[in-house]
Amino acid sequence: MKQLRRYIAAAMLAMAAFMAPAQTELNRYGTDITSDMALIYAGSDRRPEWTVDEIMPYVVHTYADGTKDWFFDAFLYLEFTSGSTGKSFDNGGGKIYAQKADWDWLMGRQIKALASLDSAITIAKAELGEPRLRHKVVLGMPAPIKAQGKNFGEINGQTMDFSQEKDRVTAAKWYVSQVIKSFEDAKFENIDLAGLYWLEESLFTNGSIMPEINDWIYRNKMRSYWIPYYKDNAEFRFNWRDKYGFDVAYQQPNYFFERDIPMSQLEAACDESKKYGMALEMEFETQGNSRLQHDDPDSYYDRLVDYLDVFEKKGVFDESAIAWYSGTKGFLDLARSTDSMNHVIADRMARIVAERQARKAASLAYPVNQIRDLALIYQGASYRIPWTEEQFVPYVTHTFADGSKDWLFDGYLFLDASDGDKVKYFPWGDDEGATKADWEWYLNRLFEKGKSLDALNKCIATQKKEIGDPGFKHKIVLTQLVPIKNNKHWGSLDGRQLDFSNVDDQVAACQWFIDQLIERFNAGNYENLELTGIYWLDEDMCHTDGFPAHIAPYIHSKGLEFSWIPYFKGRGYEKWRELGFDIAYMQPNHFFTPELPDKRLDETCDVTLRNGMAMEFECDATALSQKENSAAARMDAYIDAFERWGIWDKCAIAHYTGSKLLIDFVENPSPENQALADRYCRHIIDRRANPALLPKK
Repeated sequence: MKQLRRYIAAAMLAMAAFMAPAQTELNRYGTDITSDMALIYAGSDRRPEWTVDEIMPYVVHTYADGTKDWFFDAFLYLEFTSGSTGKSFDNGGGKIYAQKADWDWLMGRQIKALASLDSAITIAKAELGEPRLRHKVVLGMPAPIKAQGKNFGEINGQTMDFSQEKDRVTAAKWYVSQVIKSFEDAKFENIDLAGLYWLEESLFTNGSIMPEINDWIYRNKMRSYWIPYYKDNAEFRFNWRDKYGFDVAYQQPNYFFERDIPMSQLEAACDESKKYGMALEMEFETQGNSRLQHDDPDSYYDRLVDYLDVFEKKGVFDESAIAWYSGTKGFLDLARSTDSMNHVIADRMARIVAERQARKAASLAYPVNQIRDLALIYQGASYRIPWTEEQFVPYVTHTFADGSKDWLFDGYLFLDASDGDKVKYFPWGDDEGATKADWEWYLNRLFEKGKSLDALNKCIATQKKEIGDPGFKHKIVLTQLVPIKNNKHWGSLDGRQLDFSNVDDQVAACQWFIDQLIERFNAGNYENLELTGIYWLDEDMCHTDGFPAHIAPYIHSKGLEFSWIPYFKGRGYEKWRELGFDIAYMQPNHFFTPELPDKRLDETCDVTLRNGMAMEFECDATALSQKENSAAARMDAYIDAFERWGIWDKCAIAHYTGSKLLIDFVENPSPENQALADRYCRHIIDRRANPALLPKK
């Protein structure tokens, strides 16, 4: 990645127009869900076709002694020009501008190349078994070229004018959406789309539009990646996060390519990256003026050795995510080389990658807490069942086909999204928000005598007489309703009208509500129940601006845990710790959409593992055998995936069963329903005997 000379002096001077904001000093290298990402230049008709044979040396490394091991766990597919036609995909690539048809062409070329990668991994798995980390891909997106004006084409019937920022943003958003759709349509088995990469290595032209584009990428459940070059680029590369909104940025040291560049630049790049939270790029190439090959008279072999030595000395290999630039096809050339010294350096890099990935894989763990299996109980809306003692029985115990019976869930989360009429308890559309009286109505439903918590307590007491003491108190998690921003009619506290455009007023309302939950729970004298946590109702952070962090300390001061269940890659999911949560469960959202392949379950298990999250199991009444187009197979797919990924053995689980699936199983008897319920409940019951599923004291 060598673009030090791509911008003319006038563009350099444009830097003065930018006011540098305060740069956040993070004092740590940048990390990612990936460990080691290979840059694959694919798209130009002058690049390799990236057949299975060509990509295999990046998937599997064969050492000099003939042994083999997995190589890169991530791949960035990118391209700057179309090749022979000379069409440019960014502002620095030339005067022939790529049009919409060219962007489509590029996407098609890269999806085709990804098919070879997917096949190569399948072949490798047959020989090596499962990889240490599931493979990720990042796809480069073309940058709209300001100078081409109206030359690009139409989007949704509107001619784009790239001299206008809004049209450049529109084109970028369109491409992100098309990439996601094309990737999903391809139905790859072994690779997941991790994010989008911004092609331009400096932001002289498009810096002002990056926050909006990166926000769009984030809203589409992807991560945004960037790899800025070194020289005269500090204004942009050090503000990668605060000003431009990238999720991950790798700094190019640009040391390899010119002999007059001192090693001090390589060392400085490491130090600066750690200071500003950036990851690093490893750089070499086997073509051009700075050729790696050891037997070449002008070999730059020694400069690659410098990278490896300095990265080791600076702790990069121990702490940082790394992007590996090898020119057009460096690792392919090394694999085909007859020079033994080229194999020595390739083996050294492969061992470094293998050790890094092994450490990362070993460090990943699903979380546990004091609740192994948390059943979601929807109670509050007027259309819900009343949750009487009798209705709770299938959620407290399970009766198997042979007549045996055992305790089931050890925890229950009581929640609801509305009153069943017009009142919503979380941000929804143009809803102005519930009032204090609405919140009190919910409290009264929750603590109604003979129902809900009171009924659960009595149900447990009755079952204890039949099957004995479970040996634990059932844990309860109660829901904090969401103070909807700008709601000015919620009501008053201590004689003062609250205004939810003020964060302090939102906090005050939540603290009052938490106090109400605790006081009323304690007043219930539930001898079989123990209040252990508070749940945040909203499933993403699109509307609440990270608000949970404001109330987490108060919840913790009460000795309670704070939990969250975002939908699949819901906004803010990877920042759940920063938001103040003690545990977060990821929703796969697979059960409800027949078009989604089972691979979604594998991807969710992997995403949760890499982000230290727990999992949600999902099913509802459509799993019944009596239902037309029964979703029983999709419920089985969850059980299978949880077995495959060790979720049952290692992870806390929240259980969404629709409104009342376990009751529906009992009320709709059939051999198929009994078998599915038995399989599901057997896992839950067996988990109680696993000490690994409770936190260490």
